[in-house]
Amino acid sequence: MKTRMISDTPRPSGKPEFSMRPVIQTIARMIATDRRPSLLASDSGKVLLANPPAQRLGLNQATLREKLDWTTLCTQAHRAGSTAASLSLGTMELEGEVVHISLGARDGYLLRLAENDHEASWLRNRSRSATLLRVAHDLRTPIQSLLATAEKMIETEHATEAERKRDRDQLRHSSEVALDHISNVLGVIRGDQSLAGIRPDETFNITEELRSMLVVIGPIARQRDVELKLRLDPHEDIWVHGPVQFVRALFQNVIDNAAKHGGSEVEIILTCRALPSADGTQDSLRISLVVKDLGGGLPDDQKARLYEALGQTRSLGRATAPRPDRPSAGLNVLAHALRQLGGKLDLEDRHAGDDPAGAVIGTVIEVTIPLLQGKETSPPEATAYHGGAPEGDLSGIGIILVEDSPSSRDWIGQVLRSAGARVWAAGNGAEALSLLDSPDVRDRLNLIITDMTLPYMTGVEFAHRARNAISTPWTGPIIALTAHVGQKIVDACHAGGIEKVIEKPVRPAILREVILNVLDSTRADDAAAAPAAPTPASAPQAPPGPLNSYVVNDLLEQFGKSGAISFMQRALNEASDVLSRLRDDGIGQDTGRMLHAATGACTLTGLATVEKGLRAVELALESQQSIEPGVHQLEAAVQETQHALERLD
Repeated sequence: MKTRMISDTPRPSGKPEFSMRPVIQTIARMIATDRRPSLLASDSGKVLLANPPAQRLGLNQATLREKLDWTTLCTQAHRAGSTAASLSLGTMELEGEVVHISLGARDGYLLRLAENDHEASWLRNRSRSATLLRVAHDLRTPIQSLLATAEKMIETEHATEAERKRDRDQLRHSSEVALDHISNVLGVIRGDQSLAGIRPDETFNITEELRSMLVVIGPIARQRDVELKLRLDPHEDIWVHGPVQFVRALFQNVIDNAAKHGGSEVEIILTCRALPSADGTQDSLRISLVVKDLGGGLPDDQKARLYEALGQTRSLGRATAPRPDRPSAGLNVLAHALRQLGGKLDLEDRHAGDDPAGAVIGTVIEVTIPLLQGKETSPPEATAYHGGAPEGDLSGIGIILVEDSPSSRDWIGQVLRSAGARVWAAGNGAEALSLLDSPDVRDRLNLIITDMTLPYMTGVEFAHRARNAISTPWTGPIIALTAHVGQKIVDACHAGGIEKVIEKPVRPAILREVILNVLDSTRADDAAAAPAAPTPASAPQAPPGPLNSYVVNDLLEQFGKSGAISFMQRALNEASDVLSRLRDDGIGQDTGRMLHAATGACTLTGLATVEKGLRAVELALESQQSIEPGVHQLEAAVQETQHALERLD
């Protein structure tokens, strides 16, 4: 049996080519003697070596690219070392794997398929069992989060509607994560997922993924009286391209373990640094997640088990007896995620006072992964604020904005920046407290704006900690945003040191006015004499029509025509998605949250008739009546508003 090597691209001449000949000859002999269909190909799919079984199947460049999504498989194999593959050819369902092989100056990819149906079934079942183990293990954290939140709601006498809403939102979020994991489990059991289980790499906001993970783990930490601290470096949204499901699994396992066993305080640091690729065509990022705890440190035998599960060798300073027990499910999940991401893990003892000679007080785990830089999918940039009276100008004012909703955070942030403010945006109180501890931020900070219904800690709790529980307490003004204005909330805000409460949704002009008034009042030392009072943010009653002209005019002034239409279209798309899900799936556990979010987005962007349609569905849902009339109203409103946006454009 003969095989022939086909060159894909010109190789550099010289010794490196000759040094690879033994490797290439070994691969050629292995492929030639393999009874299974086997071939070696480049990342472009060009076949370099193929044995007769592979040739009989017609495995060529076109087949690899069309039937296997060869580029994605090569990316995953290059990152993880190998990846599973599934191939359908006519009535045949073939299973196998793709293995990355370094060929000196280039890369090769070895494809080996199952020899018969029995072997294919064995591979498929083994893969499903491993996948089932991972998704079932990851299901434990959101379920524990659900139980912790539910227990707190039952046992605690809530003082405010804001706290009740926070816990309801937490229950919804944990439920969504749990249901997503359950869907994965059912998919594996039914056999919907192939052996490869290939989920295309996607572009995502890794900063927001970490924030979302803290929403799930927060109730577990609170139940154990564990304080979570979060620091981002740089403090901005970072967009990456890669396998988001493995990033989530990695974050969840490392942080969840620290929250459960890491003592009274867990510090989480996410660092992103640019790493230009070797060929200069794409930039990659070095993502580092550092988790520091106060759990007293890990014994050497536990460290050895961890490194063994990860396939990493480390000198631990003294010999330890080999452990007969196998790595736990958690270690297997962590190891699998790391392999798929091409990452590594480093573990060190944490010493008192950061002195290597000091007592061991905890553990420092650093996980490092490379990911391609993703293209940011952000809202349009706001133009600088020029119109209106001088009191609308926020130039030179530094503001920390604390808001857990990404769309609301983007919108309010753009409003502030367009008026000239310098804005540091945070998704939760822990992240905002880390900003307050940064001298670079504090030296330029004038004001804090916080939402009231934050995950992990409420806006009042955040304000209290900002005033009392950090190294340099914040003495400047704090403004609260809430959709539930009542005397209890106002009193709680005043007691927590919050100067002003603004009712949501907030209009840009009113927000600018309140900010300047609060700053002027603070400078004049009048804030202590003036009680906190809610500022209504509602616009005057607009004439009938699909769009609220007052809100739309504000958007046009702030963002220009294209920016305003972009914001309104995003809100309309969110409402349309709710409508489609109601039509296709009916009422589900997540329906209330989706309606609430879409209603808020439409209110902020002036989609008046769509807002009314969404509220009609919400009202029917709350009163346990038929939602069909509200759905018809919403459907008509979406169509009418889409036409209005097209005319506006």
